[in-house]
Amino acid sequence: MRRVHRLVLLAILLPLLAAGCAGAQVAPTAPPTTKAAPTQAPTSAPSPTQKPTIPPANPTSAPEKPTAGPVAAWQKKWDDTLAAAKKEGKVVVYGEVNPETRASLAAFEKKYGIEAEYVIGKSAELATKWDSERRGGLNLADVFIVGGGTSILSLKPLKAMGSLEPYVILPEVSDPKAWPGGKIPFLDKDKMVVPLNGAYTSYITVNTDLVKPGQLKSYQDLLKPEYKGKMVLYDATIGGGGGGWVTFIITDAYGPEKGKEYMTKFAAMEPAITKDVRQQVEWLAKAKYSIGIGAYNPLISEFRAQGAPLDMLHFVEGGNINPMSGCLEVSVTPAHPNAAALFINWMLTAEGQKAFMAGYKSPPARLDVPPTGVDPINLPIPGEKAFFTGENFYLTQGEAQKLAKGLFPAQ
Repeated sequence: MRRVHRLVLLAILLPLLAAGCAGAQVAPTAPPTTKAAPTQAPTSAPSPTQKPTIPPANPTSAPEKPTAGPVAAWQKKWDDTLAAAKKEGKVVVYGEVNPETRASLAAFEKKYGIEAEYVIGKSAELATKWDSERRGGLNLADVFIVGGGTSILSLKPLKAMGSLEPYVILPEVSDPKAWPGGKIPFLDKDKMVVPLNGAYTSYITVNTDLVKPGQLKSYQDLLKPEYKGKMVLYDATIGGGGGGWVTFIITDAYGPEKGKEYMTKFAAMEPAITKDVRQQVEWLAKAKYSIGIGAYNPLISEFRAQGAPLDMLHFVEGGNINPMSGCLEVSVTPAHPNAAALFINWMLTAEGQKAFMAGYKSPPARLDVPPTGVDPINLPIPGEKAFFTGENFYLTQGEAQKLAKGLFPAQ
């Protein structure tokens, strides 16, 4: 009987369970939809209220082209430096800077509203002055514009200079396309001295009425008998162009051994010796002498502009690219550090180079500044040998002067 009841109950429940399963079908999966854009910026990007971190700029490499967005690191540094420089009010320049160059450099003051105060003197005198002031507890100088020899042989041993590299801010200054060799042409390994100009010199100037083109092609030609007693040398024992020529001969032209042999032979040619730069050029212009060695380039150009028959020759051994008194340095402890940075950067821009060239009348160091108004004698011939003066050149000058003292009679 119980079995019959169970069968009846099962017969009743089975239809009900089947109906329930049919009503509980699984809903189909919805098709994929586009994911909504997040309402919050990704964690790798700065939020609108948070200033992004700017990595420090590398002053020795050319920055990438600026893009839209936050102010570039160099621009912020420049703006901060300019603001601080205006508070300092002036920059003090110790320099062998002529009146014409000071007048052209007035463009710096007009542009930035910061006074440039010049302490004028010969390069060696300014080095002595700085040392005396330091010993007296005074700190006045910001920037130097002096000769490369004074920089390497006087200011550097006195520890008067600091490295210029940390002062470089503007991308235009560090642009590798602007400089020979693709970088700022520091004259020393410590990057304390940079030339503002680079005048070519073979150190040999002739009166073209007396020496015709093609007669002198090598320094060896100066040893020909017909030139004995017809040359005037600027005193090589006191530096300047004469000492520079002797240095060039025993370094780049011939090297120490052959250079000293050459100088011994040249001394036998009995050149006249002078310590007066103008007298030397006048003697050449008036045909008292045929050949001048170590004559002062700016004076040669001055006399040429007045019609004097003077020319600087080019030789197979090459010539020298010499900044003379146009080298830029920063004081190790500038009295006005921000104004000093402003002045240094401006001097190394195309604008500053043009201003310096306008007064100094010497080819600019930058490649992107044409040598407008520069006497062609100061320019190398494309493709010829041209050696840049560097630290080794200046360190050899003492040896050259010692050699000269033994070869040329005291005047």
